[in-house]
Amino acid sequence: MSNNRRKGYGFAAVVIVVLAMGGSGNAVASTPGGDNYTIREIFAHPGLTGHSPRLVKWSRDGGYLSYLLGQDGSRWQNLYVIDAATGKRHVLVKHAALAPSAITNAHAREVVARYHIGSYGWLPSGKGIYLLQGGRLRIYPLGAKSSHAVGPSLKGAMQPSIAPGGKRMAWVSRHSLYYAPLDGTRGTAVAAPRHDTYTGETDWVYREELNLSDGYAWSRPDGHYLAFLQFDERKVDRFPLVNNLETPPRLDLQYYPHPGRPNPVVRLGIRDVEKGHTLWPKLPVPPGGYIARFGWLPDSTTAYAEILNRPQTKATLYEIDAATGQVRSLAQKSDPWWVDVDDTPRFLADGRFLWTGNADGWHHLYLYGAGGKRLRRLTGGDYNVLAVTGVDATRGIVYFTRYTHGPLDTELYSVPLAGGKPSAVTQSRGVHDISMSRDGGYYLDTHSRAGTPPRITLRRTDEPSSTVAVIKPRSDLGRYHLRPPRFVTIPGAVSGSKLYAELYLPAGFDPSKRYPVIMYQYGGPDVPPVVRDGWGGTGYLFDELLNRHGFVVFAVDNHAATYFSHKAQTSIKHRFGPEELRDQVAGAKWLKKQSWVDPGRIGLWGWSFGGYMTAYALTHAPKVWRAGIAVAPVTRWRYYDSIYTERYMGTPKENPSGYRKGSVVAAAARLERPLLIAAGTFDDNVHWQNTLAFIQALIKAGKHYDLAVYPKKSHGISGTDDRTQLFSTMLRFWERHLEAGSGG
Repeated sequence: MSNNRRKGYGFAAVVIVVLAMGGSGNAVASTPGGDNYTIREIFAHPGLTGHSPRLVKWSRDGGYLSYLLGQDGSRWQNLYVIDAATGKRHVLVKHAALAPSAITNAHAREVVARYHIGSYGWLPSGKGIYLLQGGRLRIYPLGAKSSHAVGPSLKGAMQPSIAPGGKRMAWVSRHSLYYAPLDGTRGTAVAAPRHDTYTGETDWVYREELNLSDGYAWSRPDGHYLAFLQFDERKVDRFPLVNNLETPPRLDLQYYPHPGRPNPVVRLGIRDVEKGHTLWPKLPVPPGGYIARFGWLPDSTTAYAEILNRPQTKATLYEIDAATGQVRSLAQKSDPWWVDVDDTPRFLADGRFLWTGNADGWHHLYLYGAGGKRLRRLTGGDYNVLAVTGVDATRGIVYFTRYTHGPLDTELYSVPLAGGKPSAVTQSRGVHDISMSRDGGYYLDTHSRAGTPPRITLRRTDEPSSTVAVIKPRSDLGRYHLRPPRFVTIPGAVSGSKLYAELYLPAGFDPSKRYPVIMYQYGGPDVPPVVRDGWGGTGYLFDELLNRHGFVVFAVDNHAATYFSHKAQTSIKHRFGPEELRDQVAGAKWLKKQSWVDPGRIGLWGWSFGGYMTAYALTHAPKVWRAGIAVAPVTRWRYYDSIYTERYMGTPKENPSGYRKGSVVAAAARLERPLLIAAGTFDDNVHWQNTLAFIQALIKAGKHYDLAVYPKKSHGISGTDDRTQLFSTMLRFWERHLEAGSGG
């Protein structure tokens, strides 16, 4: 479940469905002495900050960086390449018709963009790129003025790749994996295509909840083998996604495993492409369990797989001999609450590997020997390692990111493989999003602070204070006089605990007046904090607009946020709802003690899990908030997917009380305050079923509600028109129920 905003955001006995008010999007953020912007301008492409690089990729040797960048006045993007050593850049492919722009189906385009399934890649030699164009794979060599097509026709294909050694290619078509020589010979399937089976392509729940978008991997150095996953979906629930705007309506059936229901049966295959033979190693995947990660050891015919049991309390790493299929257990980690599968094991050339774990209550990085023995913990302290960004094997250094100053800053650190104290690489406050070359020599730093758009620079790890190239300078939004929020700590629900919060006060704030407040929250686990000293994108710009309409904007994280210890996060185990609500109530109580807050005019909203928490809060603490907005909310956890829900809630059979108490459908009769529900009818993540079930319960209870429906829209309710209408409707809802404007 994603945090949409910060990533990819009834009363009487008479039952009335109130359709959301429309809006032209002309609500204006007025700026004293400056320019204004409208809601439509916030969400119009490319937005107030202009085009930004996307699908950033490094060449295997770390010598070059590539990215797509949109062009003003065009729906296409150029593909740029930068020489990392010199910082020189050039357009390799002009106005490239690349995914997702080239995909005509809007839903498919959103899927490709959301899960970063790109249609271009680097040649194994690092001397050019390949991309899908016109149903063929085309190669664009560096420095050449022309391209050439290779391989067979790939119409309708996705996720193409060229094997190490450069002799073959592979791709996925109609949920099956194929490979072929580059000379145009017809492709060969790694396994016989079967109905209700995905081969070499991960299914929806793996992409969404395990962040595993690639379903196959070539062995190195010569591409002799293909390792791939195969998913048997025959027993998995299928959910209908209906496009009612077509005649007749189009029906798509999505494989979607629900809690306690059958999961896809997954197995690992290894194809010897030289001999044309496929092995199915006997990996001990528990019933309903997962192959959460897989791949190859460096320059080896040994594959690896990380097996996760269905309760997600034990992860085991295995080695597999590609020639014989022999399996050997390598290492294991377990946790009575849940194991975080957030990073891929990083194998070194000598067989040692890096793996994260929660053994001391925080998420830290460990070094293992080639035989699987844990050698040492590389990081330690009261913080969580977020990701390993790169390894410089020559210098013996590992690079990783972590939070500092609570959740406010995200910084790049390094630590010696031999052990020692980690040291900061980035030196400036704020959020640093890092994309590093595999050899750890260079990194792309997307740096921002709250109220300040990102600046994207290319840097050397051994000279982090110098800049190799500026990929995107900070957008100049000075004319809008944007202001950062104030960061404060407030008392949490647990005695003695502190929570980080952010506060946006209107321009010309007068502490002698009383203001309405809009609280934003997410509340769920496994996402970045809401409170961060980084650019908030369109969400921040809307907050600023709310400020200028007389609202105070406030946000606070719960103890499930990723900057808390693993032990603190486990307080939500088997208990979605109550623990998160306690911290939001604590935030509301703090606000009501401030002399400049009108305690009777506090609203609450959120998206996805935040939508669930808004509906939960208004039905379980109905006197605290004046009104709420729930966008794309889960309303009953039986309706959500197996991996995410079971990780924290167990199955409905194991935890019937938790599922019952966590349901807002069951609590619909307790709604007392105005609630706006917004959802897309084609949401493949939090299904439209959640909204309909909640509405049905509200109707039976004689409760009124407001409803904003977005036909054929998925979880993100994307698109300029839809986003403009949604946020215009939200603004009008707040103005109607919180009566902003005067500040008095």
